[in-house]
Amino acid sequence: MKHIALLCAAAGLLAVPARAEGDRDVVSVNGTLIRQSEVMDRLWKRYGPATLDEMVDEILLRQAAQARGLKADDAEVDKRLARVKEQFSDPVLFENQLKQSGGSVAKLRADIADQVLMRRLIVSAHKISIPDEELKKAFQDQREKLAAPPAVHLRHILVKAEAEAEEIAKQVKAGSDFKDLARRRSLAPTGKLTGGDYGFVSRGMLPEEIDRIAFAMKTGEVRVVPSPKGFHILQVAAKRPAQPAQYEKAKEDLRDMLLEEKMKSVLPGYLQELRRKADIKPLGSIF
Repeated sequence: MKHIALLCAAAGLLAVPARAEGDRDVVSVNGTLIRQSEVMDRLWKRYGPATLDEMVDEILLRQAAQARGLKADDAEVDKRLARVKEQFSDPVLFENQLKQSGGSVAKLRADIADQVLMRRLIVSAHKISIPDEELKKAFQDQREKLAAPPAVHLRHILVKAEAEAEEIAKQVKAGSDFKDLARRRSLAPTGKLTGGDYGFVSRGMLPEEIDRIAFAMKTGEVRVVPSPKGFHILQVAAKRPAQPAQYEKAKEDLRDMLLEEKMKSVLPGYLQELRRKADIKPLGSIF
């Protein structure tokens, strides 16, 4: 059991809280009320000690980095942020995903900066390194997993009626702009955001009924596919065959993976050491 959980228990933080000023009813179930304080108490008992532990650890690591005069390298942060963006076929999709999760580019960049700083701290404190020989061996061991699978560049429009789907498919075959049609008529979120362009997708990334058909289609082919959600108009803009892994392209990801493994092995002991030296005091109930 972690130290902070013991401290919390000793301080009586897990006791049922008194009704707080401004407490309110949030749900009525056949006349039985659930109050805000009851919800907060349940959340604290279930997640509070673990969450508090994480926050204490984060503060200790930031303080240790500050004591060593370490800062996150801006170039490294920018590079990692760019790699996250590359996972999305369209910048609009990336920004929409952030909004849906309640985030922002600034918040994501700050989180990445924190990760970069923590990695620099642990690597520095424990003198962790990845020799070239270790990197090359890892590449050989995982060569098959690192290979890029076959992929298709897929475009997609979703409508309710079969007649409408057939009409749109006919327009696409006649040369109408797919993105314009998707933005005006697709019921799928990607239609409005990116003109129905999914970019390159690999097997298993799509619903099974779409996945199977998309990978059987020829480049430029347009099909109407029925489903419980409606009718899908699919177009394969391009196909990309499987590509063998290349050491120069894979080595940075491999280095990150090996560093992560080594960091995970030393982190628990390092945190215990920081906790032993720290002055951590419970100050009373969280409620």
